[in-house]
Amino acid sequence: MVLFAVALANVLHEPISSESVLSLLVFLVFIFLAEIWPIKWAGTNNEFTMTTPVIISTFLALGTNQVIVVATLSLFLAGLWSQYSQSCKFTVSLACWCFFNTSLTILSLWPASVAFFACGGEILSRGGTTTLGLAYALLVWSAVWATINMLLFTHGAALAAREPWRVVIKQSLTWYLPNYLVIGPSGILFAMLYSQYGIIGVLLIIAPFIVGRQALSQHATQLDAYRDTVTTLGSYMQYYHPYTKGHLERVADFADAIAKEMHLPPNSLMYIRNAGLLHDIGKVGVNEEVLDKVGKLTPEEWELIKQHPARGADIIAQLKFLDPIVPWIRGHHERPDGRGYPDGLNEEQIPLESAVIAVADAFDAMTGGPEDKDRRVYRTPLTVDQAIDQLRYGAGTQFDERVLKAFMRVMARRGIGNG
Repeated sequence: MVLFAVALANVLHEPISSESVLSLLVFLVFIFLAEIWPIKWAGTNNEFTMTTPVIISTFLALGTNQVIVVATLSLFLAGLWSQYSQSCKFTVSLACWCFFNTSLTILSLWPASVAFFACGGEILSRGGTTTLGLAYALLVWSAVWATINMLLFTHGAALAAREPWRVVIKQSLTWYLPNYLVIGPSGILFAMLYSQYGIIGVLLIIAPFIVGRQALSQHATQLDAYRDTVTTLGSYMQYYHPYTKGHLERVADFADAIAKEMHLPPNSLMYIRNAGLLHDIGKVGVNEEVLDKVGKLTPEEWELIKQHPARGADIIAQLKFLDPIVPWIRGHHERPDGRGYPDGLNEEQIPLESAVIAVADAFDAMTGGPEDKDRRVYRTPLTVDQAIDQLRYGAGTQFDERVLKAFMRVMARRGIGNG
């Protein structure tokens, strides 16, 4: 807060006119509204706002001290508003979150502004023009701002979630970079409108901003509906077998954790939970007496069981938004040694995501859930350590060794098993 105090003192030291006060208030309100009105990043639980372009325009229009004062006040108030609207009470954790978020802004703005002027940039109200030189200086400003902001945020998020920083930052990059690349240049437009037309120019951007935001929100809502469909399909299994719901959720959780540990591509991380929830959807076409049979299966019954990955893939293939997970579901019972089913693929042919689901599925099938209703009627559950030993025994033949190593690291981090 020392930087904020210095910036505020510099602002108060300068001559204050009614026009400058109005400009500060307009930008303060604009940042506040942008921050409390986020847009959901389609297909994820992340949100982004149009705060960054408004902050850029505030800086280009007013200068370093003004943007620090305006951004600090508006973001702190927006944080209080957002958190209070959810819980209807003020708490210590709420205040800490608001201070954390506001501090990120201050610590990012100051060095970004220094870098901007070091590159020859000049704010528009003091003679700066929209030239290539300004564009270069603004690019440096954005890079410094984004880098510092992201590093500080991911460190805080990693500590809060108790996850490795490298995992958090990789996830953040998938939405931080597109966020800044898409909405960052909008700040130049905001500032140009302000420079040419004053407050009226800033207000002109509100209409297209609202339209664009509404379109993105509708897209995110549509994807949420798709995700609800996935949850419904997964829950449908529980009506056939009492243990299934807990099993599917646990497989999805383990698969997600393993995929993050292995640093799989963003597209895989986005869909792996869906694949975990739906990996056994093909069993809805298998007779319940066969699935829950106590004792050895007949060759005919075993052949029927082996069809469920292919049937599951056929079901999911009807949902175009889940196209990426179709081969993962079909291959989740394949083996590196080529003795799996339904296609007898070898290690090089098996999607890595299928191998991830295979390990998560096998571990939970062997151990079951914490309650009797979560366990399979035809199998005596193993202890965690016994199940881990079985997985190790199948390394390289039944299970992908890379996936097993990642699984062991996840278990060790969670303090489960003998490591």
